[in-house]
Amino acid sequence: KIRKITAAFSAAALLTAALPVTAEAVEAKTYDKILFDSWQDAYHVVLSDCYGSEEYNFADKDITSGSRFELYDIDHDRVPELFVSQNRGRSGRCVVYSFYNNKLSQPVVLGTYGNAFADPNAHYLVNYDRHMGEVSLTYFKLEKGVFTREISFNDNSELKEMGETNIVYMIDGKEVSETKYVQEKEKYDHMELIAHGRKTQLDALDTEKDNVIYSYFSDHYTALCPSTTQKNLSLTIADSIGDISVTEIEQNGFRDSDNLVSVTIGKNVRDVKNSAFENCKSLKTVNFTGDPGRIGPRAFAGCTSLEAFTGMDSSNIHKTYKIVDGVIYRTDMGDLVAYPSGKKDTSFSIPKGIQAIEPNAFTGNAYIEDIECPEWVNTICEGAFAECPALAEVAIYNAEANIMNKNTECTVCNSFDPKIPLNTYSGVILTYTDSTAFKWADERGLNIVLLTGKPIKLTGDVSNDGKVDAVDASRTLAEYALTSTSKDPMFTFAQRRAGDIDKNGTVDAVDASKILAYYAYTSTTSGEHVNIEQFLSMAQ
Repeated sequence: KIRKITAAFSAAALLTAALPVTAEAVEAKTYDKILFDSWQDAYHVVLSDCYGSEEYNFADKDITSGSRFELYDIDHDRVPELFVSQNRGRSGRCVVYSFYNNKLSQPVVLGTYGNAFADPNAHYLVNYDRHMGEVSLTYFKLEKGVFTREISFNDNSELKEMGETNIVYMIDGKEVSETKYVQEKEKYDHMELIAHGRKTQLDALDTEKDNVIYSYFSDHYTALCPSTTQKNLSLTIADSIGDISVTEIEQNGFRDSDNLVSVTIGKNVRDVKNSAFENCKSLKTVNFTGDPGRIGPRAFAGCTSLEAFTGMDSSNIHKTYKIVDGVIYRTDMGDLVAYPSGKKDTSFSIPKGIQAIEPNAFTGNAYIEDIECPEWVNTICEGAFAECPALAEVAIYNAEANIMNKNTECTVCNSFDPKIPLNTYSGVILTYTDSTAFKWADERGLNIVLLTGKPIKLTGDVSNDGKVDAVDASRTLAEYALTSTSKDPMFTFAQRRAGDIDKNGTVDAVDASKILAYYAYTSTTSGEHVNIEQFLSMAQ
């Protein structure tokens, strides 16, 4: 009689266990309306909610009762899934999320012992439970961030030794014969089920070290903000927290920290995000111990005490940036990235070879009055010369320069008009009549000073006939003969720019001799020729 009662309870329990686990019928929070930049950001949001919930206790050191989490890549797409375990008791749930195409999946909740199971060679998540002779298995296929319930098996065959126990076999909650059960289950029995969900234990996602607060993002830490308002603060962004690298400085994280006077940026930081240190007006020293892969727009804008950047380890494997005379450039010297907002030079000419001024490169500099963009500058990015209160003159010599500008902003500006509201510019733009810069400035009603002559693309081609030859050398000598005897010059501004080969501000006999040397090279050498700048560089 006792055995029959036990068997009845066992069968009832099995029927309950056989109720299908579905990806939809979950108690966990869903995030289906949110688009995330990365899986790290997505899982950080999930974990933050879990740490703030009374259902989880990650500070509990007891392995059986404390909450844990784990990352494991079920479908081997190089983006791990997140397993969050409530506790290791029988009632402990394990919630699993997947990230795909900037969205989090509908989570799956697996209901016992805080573990979920996965085969290392298959794209399956498995709910597995063995209790008092009863076994329950439910298989979920993971494809493109979606968990699809495929099949479930339930049986109490381990109770055969009790004699009169009623043995029940179920597939998807329906009783089947032992033969059919075995045949279907054999298709899945080859899987090696490894438990996941209880690997990592952190008391909190945020931690403090040396006056900086850092936040955990699964495979890295992000420097969030200072943890103190003490005066004359010098900070070092750590290389790592424990054995996990600090790779980011948060957007706006240290913005407006007027107490900050010095910052050393750790060697593992790969992303100094937008406006990270904007308007830190007391910041005098920024030293890079490594070489970040990205410095975002306005990262150091408005730091009016900062006269020069220092550091940038040239041996760093990434080698994205370099510092020359306190200014940050791309390593290949193709782009100017960040000009210190406290650099006190009133004039600046973009160095030779720089093709692009990156977004907000000069933004917030308090001293710059005139900027020269020579012919090699072909791109001036959004806000490149914005919010420079002393700026009075910008010369743009490339007639085809691309000036990136939103309708509501002014890439060149020295003031703000709250009535519009718009950033405005009261200085002048120096450019040619038929140039992109002229059109850009004219559309915005800016003051334009026209440069004489037509833009000449080829350095040395003062005759503007598309080649550099003896005629150009002769005309350059003739121009020098006039200016050296205090006579009125004949060259237009464009011709002077083309004839000033060494870019020292004058057209003279040295320039003529360089044009003649280049002509000798082109007239006696067959095949494709380098330009005059490359030729002179080779000669040196």
